[in-house]
Amino acid sequence: MPLLTEHPAQTSAAPPGEIAWRVAPFAVYMVFTAIAEVSTLLGLPFSGAWAGALYPVRAVCVAVALVVCLPRCPELMPKDMTGRGILFASMVGVAVFAAWLALDVPWGRVGTPVAFPHRAWGDDARPLLLAIRFLGAAVLVPLAEELFWRSFLMRHIQGGDFRTVPLSRFHPLSFIAVTVLFGLEHHLLVAGMLAGAAYNMVALRTGSLGCCVLAHAVTNALLGLWVLYAGAWELW
Repeated sequence: MPLLTEHPAQTSAAPPGEIAWRVAPFAVYMVFTAIAEVSTLLGLPFSGAWAGALYPVRAVCVAVALVVCLPRCPELMPKDMTGRGILFASMVGVAVFAAWLALDVPWGRVGTPVAFPHRAWGDDARPLLLAIRFLGAAVLVPLAEELFWRSFLMRHIQGGDFRTVPLSRFHPLSFIAVTVLFGLEHHLLVAGMLAGAAYNMVALRTGSLGCCVLAHAVTNALLGLWVLYAGAWELW
């Protein structure tokens, strides 16, 4: 599919409610992330292990937000995912996973990641906590983030009603802005920006938000399997 470069016709902005459906799940996720980050920086009693032990609370809150919001986001339609798009998205997901590990280097990091406290519930409940963490990373996070980054923000920056902007439309400012901001969301800054650019390319090449979610999910699932295999808890 060719990349479109012309600007969309100027229309009025989307109603606030339409924006909220795409922002709310990500906002819920980021509130919990901010609490954990600030608590760790301030050395508060509910930092570190507390944040990990309560990860299921964050997962449930994000899942509830997604259940409410997803039915109101018609752009996430499986029927838009072609065989070629699925293959391309899967390949991008694998490539981003490989790059993520390769770019886990000192010059590519910002701040010090806190290792996921996988024994916070004790040894008996550890498998349950890990299962919830894995499902959160591989399912909930891709859905919440792609609704915000690709469905909303990348199109919103182009002006007018973002719902009228095709995902396949290339806009330099929105591409760069989402790439950089997506990277800043992660401790592995360089890997995060590369991932943001890669998922943007999936949107442009396939025009399918579902393919973006798939690419993101493949990356996170492979990363989760690597964390479990290698015990690289700081990557979670």
